Amino acid sequence: MNETTEQKRTWTVVKFELAPEHEEMASWLMMHNGSSGCEIKTTADESRILLEATFDRPKLADGELTALQAALEEYGLSDSLRSLKVSVVEEEDWLEKWKEGFKPFTIGDRITICPPWSHDELNIYQKADRHIIYIEPGMAFGTGLHTTTQYCVRMIEAHNDITTALDVGSGSGILAIACALLHEQAQITAFDIDPQVQKTAAENFDTNGVADRIKLFTGTTNALKDERFKFIFSNLTCEDIIALLPEYERLLDEGGQVFCAGILEERLPLIQAALSNRHWKTVHSELKNGWVGLTIQR
Repeated sequence: MNETTEQKRTWTVVKFELAPEHEEMASWLMMHNGSSGCEIKTTADESRILLEATFDRPKLADGELTALQAALEEYGLSDSLRSLKVSVVEEEDWLEKWKEGFKPFTIGDRITICPPWSHDELNIYQKADRHIIYIEPGMAFGTGLHTTTQYCVRMIEAHNDITTALDVGSGSGILAIACALLHEQAQITAFDIDPQVQKTAAENFDTNGVADRIKLFTGTTNALKDERFKFIFSNLTCEDIIALLPEYERLLDEGGQVFCAGILEERLPLIQAALSNRHWKTVHSELKNGWVGLTIQR
């Protein structure tokens, strides 16, 4: 007789201590280096917090931990390396923690972000004259909680002339979804280099009823040959944005704009120099919680 034992899925958790003012930056770094979500806990030392970054796999691949450590050093968080530890947790424990802490919230004047299980918790303000985006937290970067994501969503809302758009490094797909809901006639393309992320985005597109409105693929800008876009959403690192500027010049319609986020305040001079060298101009900027959002145009 064959007996099948169902094994619970396991996740890898990377945890380390840091100063509270570095919470957003550290969480963002973990997400951009493959984490599926981050949880913040208090410590006995009031001047420190504990960040737990969860990765959707039972073991980190060769070089992943080294890359995480290098990212922390590069962004001035090398003191956190002394407390860095790696452990494994069962999926249900981690997901329940996310569900406890992730509640509906609004962005701008017309968007509400809601986990699927919290629909009945939406209040009148969160539902009135707003599009509701249902996102599973932690599945990919972009639950809408981060300052950088919120900047892009508000810029998408602020422009009423988005007819074609490209979401670069789509993550959960939240920016493409917001664009589809706010601009019913827009033609939208989204991509990410991670196949698992594409699967997550596709599920979120379907959940929000916009799957037929968005062209989604796994790859890079190299796959885009003759396409041109009036708007590009670029919620990436400062260095990634700089590296992609030549591609944005190729893909952007005349007079088009790029919404750039993911820029740490201390790296603003770096991207400003790159933009000046390539004759871009900044038409809108915002500084919030140590992060800079830029809207740029040629």
